[in-house]
Amino acid sequence: MESNKSNIMVATDGSQASKQAFFQAVEFFEFKNIFNQIIVAHVSDQSKTYLPFEFQSTTIYEDYKIELLSRYPEANYQLVFQEKRQGQENVRNQILSIAGDLNVSYLIVGFNGRKGIKQDITILGQTVRNSVYNSKIPLIAVKKLYKRDETNGFKFVVCIDGSKKSYKSLESAVALSFDERDSLLICFAPTPDREAFGTTIKSKVEEFMAKYQRKWQYKQLNASYRAIDNVIEMINNSDDLDFVVFGSNGYRAQLENKTFFGSTADELLKKAKANIIMVP
Repeated sequence: MESNKSNIMVATDGSQASKQAFFQAVEFFEFKNIFNQIIVAHVSDQSKTYLPFEFQSTTIYEDYKIELLSRYPEANYQLVFQEKRQGQENVRNQILSIAGDLNVSYLIVGFNGRKGIKQDITILGQTVRNSVYNSKIPLIAVKKLYKRDETNGFKFVVCIDGSKKSYKSLESAVALSFDERDSLLICFAPTPDREAFGTTIKSKVEEFMAKYQRKWQYKQLNASYRAIDNVIEMINNSDDLDFVVFGSNGYRAQLENKTFFGSTADELLKKAKANIIMVP
């Protein structure tokens, strides 16, 4: 099915990083056959009386109202601004609750928060950490704003390991690569004990992709006991990979029937320079 998405939600705290996430959402939303609405959500905490003017709820609301009004009819967007509920542990959990209540297809967040980029980029901000570990909705964490131009679309690298989550990730990448300029690199990075599975995985990918008109290629990396290092090196040495798409856990979690956030997903999140699309 080519179009089965309903809406896309951006969580904002007034920071530049969340504004960048908003503009990335706009890039996806421009094609309204994919998403019906773009939703901007903010949860304020009245106890934080020290916040400067630009981070206050009314300021953020007016800013995004102007941005949305200048782009879309009112039917195509929502502004969901709430106070932190009594008994709610933190505003981040309330954002996830809003996303679930509104049945959004993707939640988009900035990779950094109000405090900006951390000196150690492998230390996650609270919003991203809470979102990736707890979201039941596909999450896009924006590190850099990417745009399509006249000749080039978005380039997605999809991490495949044969697990159900990885094929679900491929489905998400196909859904988001709807422009004829977009392309997919579907990548299998095996450990030595799983190298022989490459032929089966490639055949299954080919069967799946035959249903869609997409530009794509399949690539199997050299086997390594640290296969994730090969993936990150490939992504970070490339100038034209915009989004890395992966499941929240992989083949080992499937075998053990567990739902933990996998170590491979954790390293991709922290170390890949591309924007993150994580599928729970």
